Amino acid sequence: WSGSGEAATESLWFELREKLGASEFLGYDAEQAEGKIIALVENGVAVEAVHPGKPVAVIANQTPFYGESGGQMGDTGLITVAGGKAVIAVTDTQKKLGDLIVHFGTVEGGPVTVGEDAHFAVDGDRRDATRGHHSATHLLHAALRTVLGDHVTQKGSQVGPERLRFDFAHTKALSAEEALAVEDLVNRQIRGNAEVATKVMTPDDAIKAGAMALFGEKY
Repeated sequence: WSGSGEAATESLWFELREKLGASEFLGYDAEQAEGKIIALVENGVAVEAVHPGKPVAVIANQTPFYGESGGQMGDTGLITVAGGKAVIAVTDTQKKLGDLIVHFGTVEGGPVTVGEDAHFAVDGDRRDATRGHHSATHLLHAALRTVLGDHVTQKGSQVGPERLRFDFAHTKALSAEEALAVEDLVNRQIRGNAEVATKVMTPDDAIKAGAMALFGEKY
């Protein structure tokens, strides 16, 4: 991503965060939304416009795109400038400084200018596949604790549309029998097809309700 906004220094992201405020994330309820482009970054520099074929980093006032965090990869998709004069093919979304969502992609058509309204559309199939793997990490964690013991805690993960990686600490490698037992527990939960509901609450209330908090999580 050299040549794109990814080359920007942390100081530039800090300046943009101070100037623009936090990005409003709409992705819990929507995969498509309207928004306004409030900053463009090219070659590590904030600019007013980006021309066709150029890599760009886009910041909007609000977006349904998920920025990579918590081990889950960022969304991909399309940003279509009002009127359809330009499209930005988003190949990655990152979260800078905790709450500044930055879309990385390439301009097709254009130019794209700061202040323009745009339609933000997440690749829904890719998100659904990623979401399924994220749920699977939690099922895997619970199964490992059941089979190996409560000392097993997550040490990291990577969640994407094609696979998941789950890191944990244990005194030795899993035996073939233990791996099969864990796999069986996870598959049984998946086949159970339990209903999933979303509740928004404070971290303290979530922990009281039975949620597990790791790494000093704040979400």
